[in-house]
Amino acid sequence: MTAKKRRRPQRPRPAPEPETTQVEEQEEQTPQRRPFGSGLLAGGPSPMPPIGRSLGNGLLAVVSSPILLAIAVVVPLLAWLALLAIGFEGRPSLLVDVLALPPISTYFDLGTGESLLSLGPAFLVFIGIALLIRSLLYALLAGMIVETLEDGRISRWGLLRGVSAIPTVLAVNLLSFSLILASNVIFPILGPGIGLLAAIGSLVGGLFFLGFAPTAAVRQQRGAVESIRRSGRAAMLPGSRHVLFCALYFFVALPVVVGLAPGGSQVTANPTLSGWIFILAASVLHLAFMAALAFRWIGVEPAVPEEPVRRRQAQRRPLASRQRGRR
Repeated sequence: MTAKKRRRPQRPRPAPEPETTQVEEQEEQTPQRRPFGSGLLAGGPSPMPPIGRSLGNGLLAVVSSPILLAIAVVVPLLAWLALLAIGFEGRPSLLVDVLALPPISTYFDLGTGESLLSLGPAFLVFIGIALLIRSLLYALLAGMIVETLEDGRISRWGLLRGVSAIPTVLAVNLLSFSLILASNVIFPILGPGIGLLAAIGSLVGGLFFLGFAPTAAVRQQRGAVESIRRSGRAAMLPGSRHVLFCALYFFVALPVVVGLAPGGSQVTANPTLSGWIFILAASVLHLAFMAALAFRWIGVEPAVPEEPVRRRQAQRRPLASRQRGRR
C-alpha cells in the first residue's frame, strides 16, 4: 500500500500592487501650487487672531486707558489750533483723519500742506516737519498701546520702547509718502476708473505690508529694515485675512468717517459741538484699529519666520533626490 501524500492547503496569494508611473510619483511628491494670494483671503487655522476679536480688544485697550483717551481728545484740538495759527482756511471735518494710520494720514498732510502753501519748497518743508512730528507721535503711541495690551497700564518703560521705534515709524511714513507720489504719477495714465482702483489698491497694500512694523519694532527692538520685513512676512501668513482687515479700515476711515462727518463741506474756524464729538469719536476709532494691529501682531509673532520661505526650492528637492536614488 502506498501512503497518500497529504497536500498542504495553499495560501491565497496577495493581489499584485498596482504599478505607479513616474508621473504619478512626481505628482504625489510635488506639492500642489496655489495661485498667488490664494491663502490671503481663504479661511482656516491661523495663529493670527480673528478680525472681530482683534477690533474688540483694540477698542477695549483704548477706552480703558485714560492716557490714550486724552491723546484722542487733545491731538485733534492742538492740530486745529496749529493750522489756524499758520493761516489754514479749510474744513474742520478733515480732522477726522488727523490720527489715521499711514498712508491715510499722509494724504491728510499732503492736502493740508497744498491748501496752505501750494506746491513749492515751502510745501516740502511743511511735509518734512509733519512727517517728523507724526513719526514721533505714532512711535510713542505704539509703545503705549503695546504696554497697555501686555500689562494693562502705561509707564515710562512703554514710552522708552516707543522712542526706540522712531526710525521704523519714520521709514514707514517715508515709504507711504513715496507710494502716494508714485501712484499720483503712474496710475492716472490707466484712466479714471482703473487708475482709481489701482490707487486704492496701492494704499491698501501699503498698510498691508507696513502695518505691523511699528509694533514689531517695539516688541523685538530690531532695526527699521528688519521690522518692515517681518511685518510683510506676518501679513503673508495664510489664513490671516489681513487683506480684509486693511480693506475694512480703509472703508471705515474714508467713505464712512469722512462722508458722515457733520458740516463736511463747511469752511469755518469754529467747528460745532456735534462736529467736535464726531472728530473725537473718529480719533478713538483710529487708535482702536492701531491697537487691533498690535494685538494681531502679538498673537502671530511666534509664528513669523526669521527667513523668507523658498517655495520653489522646496518643490524641486524631492524630485532631485528621487532621480539620484534611481541612478
